[in-house]
Amino acid sequence: EILIEFSGVTMKRPASAMSGPVVKKAKRVGATLPFTKGPLPMNATVRRTDVTSPAVYMDKRSDQCDGLTVKECLQLKFKNKEGEKTNYKQSDLRYDLQAKRLELLAAEEAPKLPSSSLEKVKHPSGAQSLANGVALHNGVVMPVVGFGTYKLSNADVTKPVFNALQQGYRLIDTAQVYENEKGVGDAIRQSGVARGDVFIETKVWRSSHGYERTIKACKQSLKKLGVDYLDLYVIHWPGPKTGWPLKRGTVCPPDWTPKMRDTGTWRAMEELYEQGLVKAIGVTNYSLRHLKQLMKTCKIKPMINQVEFHPRLVQTEMLEFCQKNGIVLQAYASLGSGDAKQAEDFFAFPAVQKAATAHKVTGAQVLLRWAMQKGCHVIPKSVRPERMKENAGVFNFKLTAAEMKSIDELHSGTRYAWKGVDPDTVQ
Repeated sequence: EILIEFSGVTMKRPASAMSGPVVKKAKRVGATLPFTKGPLPMNATVRRTDVTSPAVYMDKRSDQCDGLTVKECLQLKFKNKEGEKTNYKQSDLRYDLQAKRLELLAAEEAPKLPSSSLEKVKHPSGAQSLANGVALHNGVVMPVVGFGTYKLSNADVTKPVFNALQQGYRLIDTAQVYENEKGVGDAIRQSGVARGDVFIETKVWRSSHGYERTIKACKQSLKKLGVDYLDLYVIHWPGPKTGWPLKRGTVCPPDWTPKMRDTGTWRAMEELYEQGLVKAIGVTNYSLRHLKQLMKTCKIKPMINQVEFHPRLVQTEMLEFCQKNGIVLQAYASLGSGDAKQAEDFFAFPAVQKAATAHKVTGAQVLLRWAMQKGCHVIPKSVRPERMKENAGVFNFKLTAAEMKSIDELHSGTRYAWKGVDPDTVQ
């Protein structure tokens, strides 16, 4: 007899009623693993059971998985009920496991997934070290204080990232457009820090908007970094590439439409997440409008939004929205932006200097601590080891309510990054 799933009920029918060839079962190599909602072990073997489905295409896709590892299954394609070829995603595998058409077998000889020494805290202000992080809404722990690599070339990035890792930094922020991912990957391997202890964040550039381009860009980033997965993958900008070197009035990709942002690019992000190639997904430079639009249609809501955030641009409404919806706000340009031709010296603000004197710390430490107490994650950058150490010295003091208020009052709505362009102007 064969078990068959129908309308949520498991039934039996004679084996003779089965059509098609008999499926050869995978050889048992270990104990059966229980169904779990947590991360699937990529090296576990998938075994086909005798449970079948009224939907023939589901049986066929389950048959394909027999004897493969989870990772190998997530590289398969199958024909859906419309007869169209589509990728076999983690959500499909979970569905087949839950329906008991497939089961996972623990392979004792298979290496374990990288473990992490990152420790969870409830709020960014509660972090006590560079290895402390806040759990994203899927449970992945993201370090509160990271190391930025903007404007560091591939040739120049390896040494600073190596030094940052040696000093205890555990989140490294890079991007497709920085063209330094290979150097970042080299530094991680040279550092001797275990892969599971490094949180790698990279971004898909705006010229790669669209489903196929985003999938391709992610795989290129994985190859350049020399890793099997990304800890966080984010969309760099809500619109397409414009300006130099493009001709006036043109954009890249040339087939760009605002709808592509959610139905193409974000759909690819969700699929990469479901395939286990990225552990978390998010956005960068999204306005409230962009976030709200995305959340109307997405299957998986963004886990972070990285935005410009500093005393001249205190994005209170954005911060409150993100906190209410379980989205981490990661601040960039906390110490000022190198993009601005007439950028102010944030360290010279009287409110910052007064707080620095009171706590016997530097202006940089005050600015980073202020952002953390607001509820932001931060990613300061420096090529100098002494500055890296200084930027990491933000855990042993606390700004008073009065000091926080005086820095908040510096807000003027001034943007320095992206030549002062407000992302909300992107349709």
